[in-house]
Amino acid sequence: WLDVDNLEDVSRLEESVADAMSFLVFLSAGYFRSFNCRRELYAALGSNRPFIPIFEADAAKGGASLAVLQAECRENCVEAAPDAYPSYGGPDEMIRRIFWETEPIVWVRV
Repeated sequence: WLDVDNLEDVSRLEESVADAMSFLVFLSAGYFRSFNCRRELYAALGSNRPFIPIFEADAAKGGASLAVLQAECRENCVEAAPDAYPSYGGPDEMIRRIFWETEPIVWVRV
């Protein structure tokens, strides 16, 4: 399932994420600035399903370093506890869960 291909009604985003067995997130520059990306992320982490972070490191291809992505996360993941993640504790928790609990995998283009 890929949101841009399979999600016809964005109001059902959290429901669609909840139906997934695992969640693979592709982190790139601007990811955390997108409200809908954060909605997906909160729903995925709130579900406690397996979570696999992948990131594009090449800035020329829309990527960013882990340090830049973490700073973007800290700046943007500031919503009060969303319905899909009622125990959300703020940006520090998000950084821990995305960047420290599972080491993000570098996307390698061949």
